Amino acid sequence: MSKSLLLVALAVVHILWGGGFIVLKMAQEFFTIEQILLGRVLFASLLYLILWSRIPKPSYQKGDWKMLLLLALCEPFLLFTFETLGLQYTSASQGGMIVACTPMTVAIGAYLVYKEKISRRCMAGILFAVAGVGIVSAFGEANEHGSNPLLGNFFIFCAVLSATCYALTVKHLAARYHFMYLSAIQVFGATILFLPGALMSPMPENLNWQAFGALVYLGLGITFLVYFVINYALTRIKAAHVILFSNLIPVATLALAFLILGETLTPIQYGGAALVLGGMFLAGSPDSVE
Repeated sequence: MSKSLLLVALAVVHILWGGGFIVLKMAQEFFTIEQILLGRVLFASLLYLILWSRIPKPSYQKGDWKMLLLLALCEPFLLFTFETLGLQYTSASQGGMIVACTPMTVAIGAYLVYKEKISRRCMAGILFAVAGVGIVSAFGEANEHGSNPLLGNFFIFCAVLSATCYALTVKHLAARYHFMYLSAIQVFGATILFLPGALMSPMPENLNWQAFGALVYLGLGITFLVYFVINYALTRIKAAHVILFSNLIPVATLALAFLILGETLTPIQYGGAALVLGGMFLAGSPDSVE
């Protein structure tokens, strides 16, 4: 794949990622949390099962199972759990703004764990974004789109921490494990963990193509396609350039949440959103992350 085509693919999958918050809100009208969580990984698991024989096998070392288990627990198990719980109480718009801060929490984690340097520009961007997230959360108002924004945003932030732990774990394993092998282990493990809860949940009463389409979007569009493209891109272009595309997530979420769900933020929350976006562009520019 050429670099220009890969950049287009990155833009598309990050817009899909932003739309995932809207689809997740829609799915909650038809399915229980446990069924949504299983649906998010089941379709991807089936695809990886078909592709399993083609995935390069790793050079396993003693004790790797602990890191692989941590990988599956952090993402997608804990990430999807906290994300789904959060969107029961907060709006898709606010959730998208908070999740978009993941690259910056990863930068902080890499500094603490791997002693990777953080430039002054990146640190300033992090502070702007944290302030913006605080404003978006603190001034969230309960409405039909979110009954308890503060609680929901807390769960979403826990999802961000889970994604951060995942990224740091991948960095430890990536030298010896193919990215598709790691992705397959993630969804296989999460499928096993989500299956008991889904089986014990009552069957949905009113299923339609919209309900099925929502699960397909989350399972194939997000869990499989988005992670596949991003992980592939990390093997072909600089990580700094891949990180830049995360700025599309909150923009896509805000736009789609307004167009599809009719969600809006308060004026002061839009100010907080501007701080988040400004902080991300500041911290995510190549000069600040390389």
